Amino acid sequence: MKPTQFYVGVALGAACLVLSIASVCLGQSNQRLQLEAQGQQMEINKGNMSQQIGTNILRDMAQSSVKDEKMKAVLAKNGFNIQVTPNQEPSKSDKK
Repeated sequence: MKPTQFYVGVALGAACLVLSIASVCLGQSNQRLQLEAQGQQMEINKGNMSQQIGTNILRDMAQSSVKDEKMKAVLAKNGFNIQVTPNQEPSKSDKK
């Protein structure tokens, strides 16, 4: 083996080693970023669930305020004005 071939082989081996180490480091960094993104997504999902629960509670409170004046007063105090609309019955069409 000629000296130039030896040095080229050593240089290629060193380049492979450096690239392998860089690949491992980038893989670990990517994994850390993915875990962080998953944590943020879990927080977003918790917020969405809390919002749905809050909406359902408010809807139930509004329904109960129809019969309970105290509940209606609490909702009005917090800026929620409940208006009762009579149930509309669907119009019947004559079938012939």
